[in-house]
Amino acid sequence: MDDPRLATIRELVEPILSQQKVELVELSCRAQGRSTVLRLLVDAVGGVTIQQCASANRKITLAMEESRVLEEPYEIEVSSPGLDRPLVSLRDFERSVGEQLAVQAQQADGRVRELSGMLLAVQPEAIVLKTKSGNLTISRAAIQRAVKKLPW
Repeated sequence: MDDPRLATIRELVEPILSQQKVELVELSCRAQGRSTVLRLLVDAVGGVTIQQCASANRKITLAMEESRVLEEPYEIEVSSPGLDRPLVSLRDFERSVGEQLAVQAQQADGRVRELSGMLLAVQPEAIVLKTKSGNLTISRAAIQRAVKKLPW
């Protein structure tokens, strides 16, 4: 079950992250040994720099100390979700417009098709991918896996 303090922590950190021009992708709070580890995965259009993560970490640490949401010893980790993290949510896709993707999509006959191309647009229920053979609209329900494609 999720830690009940996460909602309070989320309310505390989201304005800080917004000022840093990054968005919270995932927040977790887990016991590790005698302390608690608060992990924040952040992202932004075009990616997140190490400097943005470090700056966000410092500001969140100060806010957490002032708020005393966690009374036990804790560590804060702010990082990027990484290039190989699957795109899942609508917001994940929206952040990736203009980037190259590798997509596995299930066809009507049940077979899985491997596609790659530049993400042109995101619609509520579909994405538009620019492939070598032309633009292709893919239902988000048909997408089994989508990741950003590395440039090499």
